Amino acid sequence: MDRPSRRSILASLGAVLTGFAGCSNADTPTTISDATTTTEPTARPTTPGDVSTTGETTKSSRDLPTTGQPGDVEAFDEVLPALLKQWEIPGATVAVMDDERLAFTRGYGTVGPDSDEPVRPNAYFRIGSLSKPITAVATLDLVEKGKLALSDRAFEIRSDLLPEEGPADPRVEEITVRQLLSHTAGWSNATVGFDPVFAPIQVAEAQGSKAPASAEVTVEFMLTQDLGYDPGTDFQYANVGYCVLGRIIEGVTGEDYETHVREAVLEPLGADELAIGATRKENLRKGEVRYLSHATVQSPFPGEGAVPRPYGAGVLGEALDADGGWVGSAPDLLRFVRGVDGLDGAPDILEAETRETMLARPDVSHWEGTDQYYGLGWFVDRPGDGTVLWHNGSLPGSYAFLAHDRNESLTLLALFNGRSPDQVFGQFNVAAQRTLLRAMGEVDSWPDRDRFDGAV
Repeated sequence: MDRPSRRSILASLGAVLTGFAGCSNADTPTTISDATTTTEPTARPTTPGDVSTTGETTKSSRDLPTTGQPGDVEAFDEVLPALLKQWEIPGATVAVMDDERLAFTRGYGTVGPDSDEPVRPNAYFRIGSLSKPITAVATLDLVEKGKLALSDRAFEIRSDLLPEEGPADPRVEEITVRQLLSHTAGWSNATVGFDPVFAPIQVAEAQGSKAPASAEVTVEFMLTQDLGYDPGTDFQYANVGYCVLGRIIEGVTGEDYETHVREAVLEPLGADELAIGATRKENLRKGEVRYLSHATVQSPFPGEGAVPRPYGAGVLGEALDADGGWVGSAPDLLRFVRGVDGLDGAPDILEAETRETMLARPDVSHWEGTDQYYGLGWFVDRPGDGTVLWHNGSLPGSYAFLAHDRNESLTLLALFNGRSPDQVFGQFNVAAQRTLLRAMGEVDSWPDRDRFDGAV
């Protein structure tokens, strides 16, 4: 039986928003703008057909398969196939959690550009920067347990990563755990000239180490570079800050990052199938989709030559773990969200005071006078009396978007095994989020059912 209609803040945002801004995780420096700032081009919009690309493409003319049971929800069926066709993306899964119940879960398209196998709702996808909320919660869990403090200085905990002669920029030694979580630690891709977590060959060469560069080597490289601003005074999205957090978790616990996070956070929440992914196509997990490529790159593994970009541009398990390396299904990611939402149903991993700290506005001028800001691991929107926490994530060949209406405990999640070429990523980011949010806005009530407890 359906419950009465509830028009959530999250759903209503889809009618007016040009799209949440967020991390692209592309080779170019990340830019983040206010949610009310348009990212539409001033000239004629570029469509996928306008872009000259190489590599695998999907057949946009054929009907896309769907899996799962739509029940009484048809809004996503009406728009997702068209979105995938427009951007020539093989497939996606969409899921909605309502009051901690998995009310909707559906697969669209295929598991890869070279396959006719339909995507299942519980397929595994790379989630890119949706990994950051997981790392943030694991860090805050250590704070609650008294093993870490937000005011702790990062490189007092991991002094072993500092060069013998000290960091190139002495301000590095002032960086705190809180600043790493809120992207206010001083690092700027613009100062370095590139994002080091996506330059494993270049970083390895600079450090005289074997390629691809590990997370530790990537951090050590950044300690030879200048900061872009005084820690704690500005916001600039920097993947390397979360790479450092992974090393701090390892230093405090004595365990490798993945093992600790799985045992301390994910397994207690029932999200135990989330795992750090693999780079090479032949090493993808059983049940994991394959990823759309628009180009080839030199493999970061010596002697392997050119490879499709999704299998070489970002090295999962090396420089990409705490900052963007997790792979998982929509149901498991929503189990994670269920564990931090503060409701009385499923047990929460964090106390109420810690959750409020996680979502508090950082005291930096960048966020003054805005409805949107980056807390500790989450973007937060506060339209009127509402609160929406969200994050997107994108690696070459994949895209993810999650948004949680805290007031109504309504969560939207979508995972894609493709994205646009970099040249038009801003347009794709807007189009995907707008399509998803508007579809959600078309649903007056969500079925009173829970697919967490059965087959999806």
